[in-house]
Amino acid sequence: MHRQWFKTAITLLLLALLVACSQEELERLADRPTFSFEGKYDNQHNQDMLLFKDGEVAFESNGTRLWQRSFIVKDNQLAIQFRQSSKEKRDDLVMRIHGGGEVLTCSACALYQMSHVWVRLDADPQNN
Repeated sequence: MHRQWFKTAITLLLLALLVACSQEELERLADRPTFSFEGKYDNQHNQDMLLFKDGEVAFESNGTRLWQRSFIVKDNQLAIQFRQSSKEKRDDLVMRIHGGGEVLTCSACALYQMSHVWVRLDADPQNN
């Protein structure tokens, strides 16, 4: 009798905790690497910038925001979603994360008139 009551109480407590969390909080918990990846990146060729925050990346050129997209981080890769719907057949733009996120490289960035090397503005030099 006590065991069943205890299981029911634990189940109700867990359910209450889940209901109390917003959808955004649940997404953040489930995908911590993506939501913890933040920073401002530039390149050596022009004044283009990539700004990563809250699972979104914005591309700015000469101070004008040209687009903003969702991204995900998995292991040492970052994938920017370019398709607008599930019916569209556009591939994600995949960037490789180097070190602790100091540098991003991308072999397909030229398709979007973007540099293939991006350096985080606030990155500390790594001595390896």
